[in-house]
Amino acid sequence: SAFNIVEVVILLSIELKILICFVWAFIVFLVTALIIGVERKSQWFQRRTKYSWFNRRGFLGETLLFGYPKTREGYGITFIMDSAIGIVGYILYFL
Repeated sequence: SAFNIVEVVILLSIELKILICFVWAFIVFLVTALIIGVERKSQWFQRRTKYSWFNRRGFLGETLLFGYPKTREGYGITFIMDSAIGIVGYILYFL
């Protein structure tokens, strides 16, 4: 029942709650990046143009990198991702 689920969430340690939030954020970023694709991501988000050896990323970092939004669609995607992560954070920390 719903009461048992809330009971289990309350009994989780703070470290586990933080880990769940990080994993959930990773999943949200990965799924969003795969759904919108590279072309739309480059149209909707502005990435850094100047790279050095210090801030190079690997395959996973490039996949998850969005940059900052530059169009209405980019702001909408950012809002949806922030909301999805925030809702899970709210459920974990405030229930």
